[in-house]
Amino acid sequence: MEELVSNNFKKLVIRTMSRLLLACLFLWVSVESFAQQKNFSLEEIFKSRKFLPRFVEGFNWFSDQRYAALEADDATKSIQIVLIHALTGEKEILARGEDLKFFGRPIDFAHFEISRDKEHILLTGALPARRLKTGGDVYLYNCKTKLVRKLSSTKGEYEIVKLSPDGKKVGYVRDKNLFVYDIASGREIQLTRDGNANILNGVFDWVYEEEFSIIDGWQWSPDSKHIAFWQLDQSQVPAFKIAKYDSLYLSFLEYRYPKAGDKNSRVKIGVVSFDTRRPQPIFIDLGDNPDIYIPRIDWLPDAKRLAYQRLNRQQNQLELFFYDLEQKQSRLILTERSDAWIEVENDAYRFLSDGFIWSSDRDGYQHFYLYGYDGSLKAQLTKGEFDDDALVYVDEPQQTLYFTSAKESPLERHLYSVKFDGSDLKKLTSEPGTHSATFSPDGSLYSHTYSSVSAPPKFYLRKKDGSLVRELENNAALEKTLSDYAMGKVQFLTFQNPSGISLNAWLLLPANFDSTKKYPVLMHVYGGPGSQTVRNLWGGVNLWYHYLSQQGYLVFSVDNRGTGFRGAAFKKQTYKQLGILETEDQVAGAKFLASLPFVDRSRIGIYGWSYGGYMASMCMTYGNAQGEQVFKLGIAGAPVTHWKFYDTIYTERYMDTPQRNSKGYEISAPLTYADKLKGHFLLIHGTLDDNVHFQNSATFAKKLQESGKLFYTMFYPEQYHGIRGSARFHLHQLMTQFILEKL
Repeated sequence: MEELVSNNFKKLVIRTMSRLLLACLFLWVSVESFAQQKNFSLEEIFKSRKFLPRFVEGFNWFSDQRYAALEADDATKSIQIVLIHALTGEKEILARGEDLKFFGRPIDFAHFEISRDKEHILLTGALPARRLKTGGDVYLYNCKTKLVRKLSSTKGEYEIVKLSPDGKKVGYVRDKNLFVYDIASGREIQLTRDGNANILNGVFDWVYEEEFSIIDGWQWSPDSKHIAFWQLDQSQVPAFKIAKYDSLYLSFLEYRYPKAGDKNSRVKIGVVSFDTRRPQPIFIDLGDNPDIYIPRIDWLPDAKRLAYQRLNRQQNQLELFFYDLEQKQSRLILTERSDAWIEVENDAYRFLSDGFIWSSDRDGYQHFYLYGYDGSLKAQLTKGEFDDDALVYVDEPQQTLYFTSAKESPLERHLYSVKFDGSDLKKLTSEPGTHSATFSPDGSLYSHTYSSVSAPPKFYLRKKDGSLVRELENNAALEKTLSDYAMGKVQFLTFQNPSGISLNAWLLLPANFDSTKKYPVLMHVYGGPGSQTVRNLWGGVNLWYHYLSQQGYLVFSVDNRGTGFRGAAFKKQTYKQLGILETEDQVAGAKFLASLPFVDRSRIGIYGWSYGGYMASMCMTYGNAQGEQVFKLGIAGAPVTHWKFYDTIYTERYMDTPQRNSKGYEISAPLTYADKLKGHFLLIHGTLDDNVHFQNSATFAKKLQESGKLFYTMFYPEQYHGIRGSARFHLHQLMTQFILEKL
């Protein structure tokens, strides 16, 4: 997704569609050079690692000019932990692979954390759970003595394991209770005692973790003297059972899953201090209404106050409070309201020594604001008809904010800086594509990641002014490997839907594209609220799509109404009626394709997974029923088929509850339009899907059968929401064959 379409081309594809000019624009590689290149195979894409980009393993800023990383020991080829000076490249080995052993066996760790004094390294595994957490076996390596201590010797499940800021303690959750381990004395201190299958201390239930994107359920205070934590009581949340087909009489995965309109977990926020031998948590008074969410908590820099955000059940009012540990009282600082919904983001705010940065779309676009601790607005830092993205770094002494934004284009992300008074806005990156940055603790340096649709990820070290220190990884080997293959050309473009709204899209053309031919097209869709498939970044147009282009197909994707980074009005107009406007825009995309002289309008298909599976189901039913049939084929992977089947937080954010919006739920459901199905339809689902339950596809299949509709289906036993392992290769074999035969 690299080059943006010119204004001339926009006029061309929208108004004139001149075959000659399109041929000149798209015929970018000669037949002679194409003949020298290879085609991809499904085995290469899904069974080998030859096309995977390289990353800087374990990169993490340690101090102002040093970062930690994982490297292979030249002598033993085992993994060692090193500190690297960013400016000089000088390395300090903290732990050799040969030393990271316990009773002679190498420690299998997925995460590591180094104490500030470099005396200890905390080593943790990756839990075999639905989300990546620090936990499993827990070890502490002493860099001076080279001795290893196993902290997870007590039986139980260890989760969310972290060093204290001063490096003297280790905190963790074991069997839903919080503990602190004092490194010097070897003493374990239990902080909570009521944890069980329903009372969760320091960890989250399914829906919080999934829909608020939070895993870490507890936080050290900056002075290492207190811990603040979530406590969730999920005893009133309905249990959901999923059958496992791995035993003679079946077994069941059972967990608490609140579907839209159901009861949620009751939430508490506790604070516990270490000033007594038997610490007792104090729980904050969160108000009279228990049916709320607390999506974020954060310590203020003085360690005397805790900030927490309270979100109402309808998710259209967000309040920021400060809790004073000494006075044991909360104070309301800020309130955000919306006619639709308010989204909570991790990278959208930052607490400073005497104020805080806050993000809001209150003026119609997502922008940053500066507030005082008394709740007074000091300044709006960014303005304009564009959405900002992530808050990257705040340089308080220089009164400067660093952030990424879609100011240049909704398709791109660039790094910017701006002063606290909103002046001196500077763009710090130049290459078209997607940029991200992580600053060193003092802000003098940052790691810079860049990619585009034609450039695999590249990693750099830069000074604050953007000047290059050195390149860490450029993935030149991957680029060389890919140069041997006949990869298609991605073109960004725009078109207008029937309402006159301009929509962004990309189109993948075969390397040997011939404008005099008629091509079938597969449309790729996701389409969910705030999402984007039309982005200038690596992997947005994946190698399977390039494989299909080598088989003679065009691949096309549209960001419909409701998707992100085009302002609040564009995103929130789907409120309480998900799927309707989005489907109409996908139909408009298919009709736009049909107007192109090189597209076979009778051979347009659509494919999506998760929300994209929902959209593909809507397009093949509701979409194909709106006059002429536009989609010959549809593939729906793990689709929601009625929003009553999905969880509270996500569904109610965009649809309100079924009790208050019953009509919206009915008109938004593929189940409602099952009797309208037209075309070849393939329905796919993993039977262990704990996110979008297999119930969705089973119910849809039954409705289609009752309506006399013929369709194809494939289920994947013991697979979750994403199909993994050898089944992933089978999945793409299946979909490829279906497309080749039916489209």
